[in-house]
Amino acid sequence: MLPDDLYFQSAVELGRRIRSRKLSPIELTEGYLDRIRRHAPTLNAFATVTGDLAMEEARRAEREVSRGISRGPLHGVPYGAKDLLATAGIRTTWGARPTRDQIPDRDATVIRRLREAGAVLLGKLSMVEFAGCLGYRRANASLQGPGLNPWNTTRWTGGSSSGSGAAVAAGLVGFAIGTETWGSILCPSAFCGITGLRPTYGRVSRAGGMVGSWSLDKIGPMARTAADCRAVLAAIEGRDPEDPTSADEPPVRKRSRRASTRLRGAVVRTDFAATAGAEPEVGAAFDEAVRTLRGMEIPLEDATLPDVPASEVTTTVLYGEAMSTFERFFRDGSVRELVDVYAPYQEDIARPISGADYVKAMRMRRVMQERMADFFGTYDVIVAPNFLSVAPPIDKDFNETLPYPDPVGAFGNGCGLPAIALPCGFGRDRMPAGFQIMASAFEEDLLLDLGERYQRRTNFHREHPAAFRS
Repeated sequence: MLPDDLYFQSAVELGRRIRSRKLSPIELTEGYLDRIRRHAPTLNAFATVTGDLAMEEARRAEREVSRGISRGPLHGVPYGAKDLLATAGIRTTWGARPTRDQIPDRDATVIRRLREAGAVLLGKLSMVEFAGCLGYRRANASLQGPGLNPWNTTRWTGGSSSGSGAAVAAGLVGFAIGTETWGSILCPSAFCGITGLRPTYGRVSRAGGMVGSWSLDKIGPMARTAADCRAVLAAIEGRDPEDPTSADEPPVRKRSRRASTRLRGAVVRTDFAATAGAEPEVGAAFDEAVRTLRGMEIPLEDATLPDVPASEVTTTVLYGEAMSTFERFFRDGSVRELVDVYAPYQEDIARPISGADYVKAMRMRRVMQERMADFFGTYDVIVAPNFLSVAPPIDKDFNETLPYPDPVGAFGNGCGLPAIALPCGFGRDRMPAGFQIMASAFEEDLLLDLGERYQRRTNFHREHPAAFRS
């Protein structure tokens, strides 16, 4: 029997042990499947467990490793994928009742690339219905029920990659794949105390993934460490002829070419005392993270974002595209099957957004991108709080518990920019708190460098919830 703390090791460390033949992929996969059987129902974390497939892939990995074949740092490492990524012959529900019986006949590109990297698919992870692109106000807006936080199961995991956040935090997977349209990687990373990377729009192929908002959707890793996120990104990134929006950019490097002494960072602060819903304990954790970064000799200065209505622009684009994406569910009436009681009315709510409004928003979005390009002409990175409070109770309306704006998220997602979410301590009731670092397009290697350096100086990423240690 493997020691319990092994399941909370980083994916990179698990892969290292497998390649050195100190750890069996078969035994590791069996251990994770046992933990999933015991713990996943407690968290509503899995939509589908692919036990037979996982064991088949683990046996293949073990055979290859025994023959000296290495597929890279993820070879033999078990993972879970958000349930909007197509898996051939395996149910892919999109977290929603109208699509609960979908069975694709092809794999999403990300799933195929992870298989080629030797990773072992443990199952499909729960998510908010339709990835929250029709809006939702409560944690129960999911086919699998509310995402329950491993740190306190009366609290939410965050959405829409709810199962991905819970599964990593509870030690049920070595890493997970999440997606973000606006906040869906960064939010559960913050609330569950894990590390998440939102790549640049186009860095990772979306072929075979559910479309929520065509020009905003992004796919990225959720894991224990920045080093894990680097390894996963290296496996899934790159141009894909099946996704015309995928970018032909150089791959992420093992180390950024930039020295920290030449960096200049902008700290975008929030007045925690004056912002509704913000918690001073989270503000204190953020301030300590900034002090740690300064201790790494990274020059940081307070700054303000460009004066552009980023939230309004990004919201208009999101709703305009989502109404087109999910139009058929309104037409056939199946939208009424969704858990969120407001979902059937979203078409009426969005109707005032005209085609002219969408075009104006897209034009204004170009201005946003130009202003942010100018901003990154002065600064290399933006350091900001992730969420301003810890995970809210699962039985509360988010309009009450999360009433504050997200200007950094609006700029980041509206402009398609990468960001890394890092745990930085604890807030009320010892619930995780996190912060984010954002950079200009295709500067993921810089973010990962900073994340790795920060995590060499801190231990928050090594913490895990006591209830799931065995």
